[in-house]
Amino acid sequence: MSHDDDLDYLQRRAEKELEMAQRSVAPEVTAAHYKLAEAYLERVEVLRASAAAEPDGPRGEAAAGLPEGREAESGQRTER
Repeated sequence: MSHDDDLDYLQRRAEKELEMAQRSVAPEVTAAHYKLAEAYLERVEVLRASAAAEPDGPRGEAAAGLPEGREAESGQRTER
């Protein structure tokens, strides 16, 4: 996935979580969706910052804010 694809995906997920939070009626569900949206937006921030800091651009999932050695959404493990 390219840097722009990662940004688009993360931003879309954050928007969807915010939509679900606004539609939910249970306070604990609303809070969970807001928390997920915040996590996606934090990853967007990390990805943008890493792209700005690296002259060659981001380097995969680690640049997207995924901890090293954790599974990405695709089910693949990130490299250490």
